[in-house]
Amino acid sequence: MDKLQTVLIANRGEIAVRICRTAKKLGVKTIAIYSEADAASQHVRDADEAVLLPGSNATAYTDEDAILKIAKEKSADAVIPGYGFLSENAPFARRVSDAGLVWVGPSPEAIESFGVKHTARDLAAKADVPIVPGTKGLVEDEEEAAKEAERISFPVMLKATGGGGGMGLITCDNVKEMREGFKMVQSRGQTLFKNPGVFIEKYFPASHHIEVQVFGNGLGQAIHFGERECSIQRRHQKVIEECPSPFVERHPELRQKLGAAAVRLSESIKYGSAGTVEYLMDDQTGDFFFLEMNTRLQVEHGITELCYNVDLVELMLRQADAQLTGKGGLDGSELKQMQPSKPSGAAIEARVYAENPLRDYAPSPGLLQKVEWKDVPGSRVDTWVFTGSRITPNYDPLIAKAMAHSRSRDETISRMKELLTNSVISGPPTNLEFLVQILDDSRFASGETMTTFLKDFEFAPHAIDVISAGAYTLIQDLPGRPTVGKGIPHSGPMDPMAFQIANMLVGNPRGTEGLEITLSGPDLRFVGPAIVALCGAPMEATLDGDDFPMWTSVKIGAGQRLKIGKTIAGGCRSYLAIYGGLPAVAEYFGSKSTSPLVAIGGYQGRQLAPGDLLQIKADLPSKIEIVALPERLRLSYKTDWEISAMVGPHDEGYFAPEDIKMIYDTKWKVSHNASRSGIRLVGPVPKWARKDGGEGGAHPSNLVEYGYPLGTLNWTGDDPCIFPVDCPNFGGFTSSTTVIRADWWKLGQLKAGNTLKYVRVGLEDALKKRKRNDKFLDSIEQAVQTQSGFQQISNLQAGHVDFHECNIGKAIIWERAATADTPQVRYRQGGDDHLLVEYGNEEFDLNHRCRVTALEKALNSLDTPGEVKDNLYNTVGCCTTLLIYYNGAKLPRTELVSHLQKLEQSFGDLRSTKVPTRIFMLPISFESKLQDDATQRYMTNQRPHAPYLPDNLSFVAKNNAFTPQQLKDIYLTGQFMAVVVGFFCGNTVSLPVDPRQRMNAPKMNPSRVFTPEGTVGWAGSCMSIYPVDSPGGYQMTGRTIPCFDYYAQKPGFEKPWIFRDFDILTFYQVSEQELDDLLGKFRAGKFTFEYEDVEFDMADHNKMLQDSAEEVKKIRADQAKAQEEMTRAENESFERWQREKAENQVDESTIEKLLDDPSIISVEAPVDANVWKVEVKEGETVGEGSVIVILEAMKLEIAVKTPDAATAENAKLRVERLLVKPGDTVTAGGHLALLKKE
Repeated sequence: MDKLQTVLIANRGEIAVRICRTAKKLGVKTIAIYSEADAASQHVRDADEAVLLPGSNATAYTDEDAILKIAKEKSADAVIPGYGFLSENAPFARRVSDAGLVWVGPSPEAIESFGVKHTARDLAAKADVPIVPGTKGLVEDEEEAAKEAERISFPVMLKATGGGGGMGLITCDNVKEMREGFKMVQSRGQTLFKNPGVFIEKYFPASHHIEVQVFGNGLGQAIHFGERECSIQRRHQKVIEECPSPFVERHPELRQKLGAAAVRLSESIKYGSAGTVEYLMDDQTGDFFFLEMNTRLQVEHGITELCYNVDLVELMLRQADAQLTGKGGLDGSELKQMQPSKPSGAAIEARVYAENPLRDYAPSPGLLQKVEWKDVPGSRVDTWVFTGSRITPNYDPLIAKAMAHSRSRDETISRMKELLTNSVISGPPTNLEFLVQILDDSRFASGETMTTFLKDFEFAPHAIDVISAGAYTLIQDLPGRPTVGKGIPHSGPMDPMAFQIANMLVGNPRGTEGLEITLSGPDLRFVGPAIVALCGAPMEATLDGDDFPMWTSVKIGAGQRLKIGKTIAGGCRSYLAIYGGLPAVAEYFGSKSTSPLVAIGGYQGRQLAPGDLLQIKADLPSKIEIVALPERLRLSYKTDWEISAMVGPHDEGYFAPEDIKMIYDTKWKVSHNASRSGIRLVGPVPKWARKDGGEGGAHPSNLVEYGYPLGTLNWTGDDPCIFPVDCPNFGGFTSSTTVIRADWWKLGQLKAGNTLKYVRVGLEDALKKRKRNDKFLDSIEQAVQTQSGFQQISNLQAGHVDFHECNIGKAIIWERAATADTPQVRYRQGGDDHLLVEYGNEEFDLNHRCRVTALEKALNSLDTPGEVKDNLYNTVGCCTTLLIYYNGAKLPRTELVSHLQKLEQSFGDLRSTKVPTRIFMLPISFESKLQDDATQRYMTNQRPHAPYLPDNLSFVAKNNAFTPQQLKDIYLTGQFMAVVVGFFCGNTVSLPVDPRQRMNAPKMNPSRVFTPEGTVGWAGSCMSIYPVDSPGGYQMTGRTIPCFDYYAQKPGFEKPWIFRDFDILTFYQVSEQELDDLLGKFRAGKFTFEYEDVEFDMADHNKMLQDSAEEVKKIRADQAKAQEEMTRAENESFERWQREKAENQVDESTIEKLLDDPSIISVEAPVDANVWKVEVKEGETVGEGSVIVILEAMKLEIAVKTPDAATAENAKLRVERLLVKPGDTVTAGGHLALLKKE
């Protein structure tokens, strides 16, 4: 390159990536532009520099002023537009040239000449290029159009003269259709292209769409690079393209004619750069007619490059360089020497889209959870996506252009099939299988590909089309993710018993992924045949209107529709197993389970939604045995439950003895707030055995953070909550009464309004019950496989394991007092699979954290005995504790305790040890509009007044006898030790290393429904960095770079969480704008975390603790006074708020009574959320699609409408009772309003 040094790429997606590739090869610097939606796109990462466009996602790439401004500010020499957006915008091309930059493309005059289709026809005619019979110019009205159509003879095509990309055209077979379509095409032309002009052309039903690639130097010389066939189109847009054309290969004399005509047309207007002349070719006669000229690079240019060994983008940039040097263009003689004689081999391109061919190719935006392209010889994939990319609704849903090239067309087809069949794109629906089936079609194999190809093409995928999704339908597998931790939930089915039996009945391995259906189920259309079984809580279910049996394997034929309705008795979850599972669903850390709270796994990390497409196994067994589980062996689901539980880690010393008795004597009621992450119970309040939580917090339920055992009864203040499989893995609230693993399945069936009573058992009985469950499942599996032996199996719920009260045990199963060199250590039990190791006496002390780290490393070392290592699921290390999650059925607790004791003995005194760690330097801004907005919404939707409102930072400062500036100085001068990484998505909780900088603050009550990613919060005695947008209760005091990357693709991320236990975090202040710029770099994968490897010297730290002891005492005394005052203010504010809420509270007994009326229909919340607006009034009549309530969750406004079933028969509905008001918090499945059929 002589003059072209820097080029701005005025585009996005795969074409921007493809341009970057050639520019880098030529040594040309690239400037990318991007919208907010594209911040993480590949072109942003690949470019030498990337600039965020202002304005909305929808208009960003057509903002001429902004793009020109960026080009000038970045000293670009040229602008290359790619295709789409501004690529054929003549006024913009002229503005670029007028600004002194080179437009990498044809001249504005050339764009204008061919931009209006009816004038392009005139140019073609002048260049002696055949044109399709049609009108000489535009037709003014329907009458003229009718006359012209009859003159030309039907069928004809109405075309918007400004159209392109298959938009603005309609085929008409008669005058009636032509009249009906005329105004529609006019309107589309005006709307889409700001040009209402319409002309008419003859339509050839049996035709080919063939185009010729040209390149001109703008000086009167042009060449061509052969033809491409693009006949296979959906909605007049290309799907599969070939080079060379199979039709032309059968009529080789056509290649010279097509090419010569295209070159004549190009040279007639001194065309410069790449362009494409498109022809319509009659299949019967071989006659060809000019359609249009695309004055830009075509999407499908890659297959021409493969067959002619040319880089068209390189030619375009060299042409631009020649223009910059004043030559006007490439040398004519050199250009003519590039003219090839024929193609080398054959190439095929398939456009891979995120779209659903079953729903008229509807775009399917969403998260791509796995992207993996098969490496096939001769293949090329031009793409902009990778695992973790998100297809947004703002742009064309093109994922990639998959290309294959070889010596022959047959071999190329084979390679293309291999590429498409073995590539993986998991997430929203794509057309991958659709493309493969086209390649398998006999007409394609023979090259009989005309423009009508897809009219007769029947796409028959092996899939389930989700018509409606039910209340809360998730994909789950077993065992989920028990070994990951760090804030990645355990996940898996809430009721593993019904889940496994369903899989057995269809012939799957027990853990195969299936659908977990809560409260009410989906409406599923089976596009392909399947074998399914529905097991769990009794639910209404029909197959094509006939009753559908539960606990039975059923063969469903292609086209059949399975509708699963509401639960009709006890229990709330059922499981639909499908033979072969759901093969296209991606694994995340080895599991396909969905954890919707953190948006990972399953189907795009969320519950199913209408329009989702679930791929199923293509090949069913040749012999299908229909198996029904005998009625007596089916699990029964109650409304009054008995659940076995062991002593929890904090039963003694935290709860008064009468509290523990109360827990087991009480018939607890299940709250409406019951979900996969927590099941709240309603009942008595404990008296507690202590006054406060010490350094953990003001309430006696507060503790220094520790790992939560699954199934535990966790006390947030005086409110009990059972923690099931999607709970956080640590926190600072006490745990008691841990449900044994054998009864976890019952937790999955607890429904709002149910009651439960705890039955106290010991470890021996817990393991007996677990063994009984396993034997029951093993027996059923064997009986299903052999089709016999059911009669020998006992009902699981008939009778019970003998319980031995004397073996219940205590919370603390072993302890050792502190010595001069070692801290006190206690081992606490947490069910039959968890053990909590605790150091010290609940005081934040990094000496304890050092010991926790040593124990955790020792447990995971090579020296750990096999029996321990093989049965160790996970560990959760916190400041003073280590939770050990292990397989209690295979590893006796006595052996685990013995091993831990040996390790403890080996550590000795660690107070002078040096711990390898890293010091991170992070930016922090104390201003954030996003946090201000979150606070304002909190005040509007959740709680209007509190001491921490509206300024969290000032509250935390005041609560600790600091000024706001002093608090900021602590952030800017302090070091914060990461004492635990987890909770959800690698949330990092840190403690100031210097005790003089330690503080305490209560959480917001209630917690926020939205916290921006990167929020630096404070609650209890610790700082927390929120890794993702999420709910949260920590007081928002600033914002930094998030610490989590779902797929660990950004710089510095070896795993999704970047921080490790014992890392040290430091901060430097930046403005809000500076932080936004850094966040943009982070999302684009261009931010690098700064850190250095160091050793943390515990001896130096302990000396500092000793030297500052007196100063710390005074600080704590001042803080205690301030906190006492703020606690009093909070109590007064909270009581006032509760009184205000109670004024309009609807009594639950009234709701239940109304629901007994069969004419009453409940409108339920689809997700946990706040009520934003109530759109109706009591007594008002509503109909189909009426919006009843608008909810707010995670900044999204969710319109809740009248249920489809309620208006299925055009029933009139009246709003009988509104149950919520703006500001109320609701849970998924909670009642919002009651409607009555009139």
